[in-house]
Amino acid sequence: MKQNLCCLTSVFLFLKDGRLTFSPGNKVVQLPYISYMREMGAVFLNLYTNSPVCCPSRAAMWSGQFIHLTQAWNNYKCLDPSATTWMDRLRKSGYHTHSIGKLDYTSGHHSVSNRVEAWTRDVPFLLRQEGRPVTDLVGDASTKRVMTKDWNVTDAAARWIRHTAVSLAQPFALYVGLNLPHPYRTDSLGPTAGGSTFRTSPYWLNKVSYGQVSVPKWLRVEDMHPVDYYSTFTKNCSGHFTKEEIRNIRAFYYAMCAETDGMLGEVIAALRDTGLLNRTVVLFTSDHGDLAMEHRQFYKMSMFEGSSHVPLLIMGPGVKSGFEVSLPASLVDIYPTVLDLAGVPQPGGLSGHSLIPLVSGVSVESAEPHPGWVLSEYHGCNANASTYMLRIAEWKYITYADGLTIPPQLFNLSKDESELNNVASHFPDVCQDLDKLLRTIVDYPSVSQTVHRYNKQQFLEWKQSLGDSYSQVIANLRWHIDWQKDAKSYETDIEEWLLGLD
Repeated sequence: MKQNLCCLTSVFLFLKDGRLTFSPGNKVVQLPYISYMREMGAVFLNLYTNSPVCCPSRAAMWSGQFIHLTQAWNNYKCLDPSATTWMDRLRKSGYHTHSIGKLDYTSGHHSVSNRVEAWTRDVPFLLRQEGRPVTDLVGDASTKRVMTKDWNVTDAAARWIRHTAVSLAQPFALYVGLNLPHPYRTDSLGPTAGGSTFRTSPYWLNKVSYGQVSVPKWLRVEDMHPVDYYSTFTKNCSGHFTKEEIRNIRAFYYAMCAETDGMLGEVIAALRDTGLLNRTVVLFTSDHGDLAMEHRQFYKMSMFEGSSHVPLLIMGPGVKSGFEVSLPASLVDIYPTVLDLAGVPQPGGLSGHSLIPLVSGVSVESAEPHPGWVLSEYHGCNANASTYMLRIAEWKYITYADGLTIPPQLFNLSKDESELNNVASHFPDVCQDLDKLLRTIVDYPSVSQTVHRYNKQQFLEWKQSLGDSYSQVIANLRWHIDWQKDAKSYETDIEEWLLGLD
């Protein structure tokens, strides 16, 4: 008998930071429904995004393929609408499928600023692109519904379960996509502003143990890796922040996670009230995390844990209860996992591996063992080089561009959870071995060059489409405050970049 699948994904989003789903991270904020899923099912302790940004990450999850295979280079360039997702395969196999809320995995979305910043990341200028992160307390101690759009999505999902799913004669697969705990747009910065406001109410802030909210240690600016410094500057985090500001930003972020946990609770309640919970598999994950002022950054677009380490919890028939999986895995594994849960044959060409053998204790006939490593890559804005991360055993190896022009980073996460000690120079043999393994997975220097050519081509086409309005348009993107200080010089930098050798 086929079982129901309720795929709850945080943005596909319910919770950004995977470290909040297990101890000690889960002590800082009350997340009762995450705790319930952890007790009733399996939690993955080392689950990573395949690209720490919205659209490419979801492209990997929906397609089961690595970023360089789908060429989902940034929030504008993602999957072709005709791509076959695991939801498509479930539908063709007799499942009643339904998606509610944010999908955001096909090409053509997100702001002009976002894509121009990605295309021009190789240009040697340094401009603030994001608003400075701030907090915003709204409502009072009874205000539960802060992110009304996501609550409307949650209400629609609960209604669908109660009025449609309960009467279906066929198994169902439900996808619920939310936006929280993504920061809100900072309206005071104008129509091109990005999301830099952490907003919550006293109701959710009371779920946070403020005394447990840490102020992360930062490296000195002069000690930062050059790509990390670029990210810090473009994210508008290079200025002074008081400890109180930092702790508040983190507390508000955790409160936003608590609100999304409340939404998860509404969906679980609908399944329980209709008698569907015990015969439905529930998956809970996220597209990326949020640094929340770790490493002098907020937001995503980084291979540091706060940005790249995401949650995955699975509960339902056949899944062990109270089970923890320490093996590194990633979002591309969801595609074969869902198909295995549904008893649907897997297509060839997937980058991921089924996680069912890890959480059920039952071997899947045709399933290849999980290799135990994770690949994540990033090619978008707020990082001035294509970035590749290999996570295996205790190591996190990060390399850039062609592997030669920018030094790599190596962290031993068993000894350095905060990733403050880059030990690449101390362990050259480890770097060499991991780089060799990485190159068997992806020819990353070639991929970086492909992205470089794509960025130039896309920017040139965009520039030509604007005609005489180009100078005015580019001066008024998200970087307008810095740009207008020396507009002519920045335009010259771009022209020299366009004329340079590939």
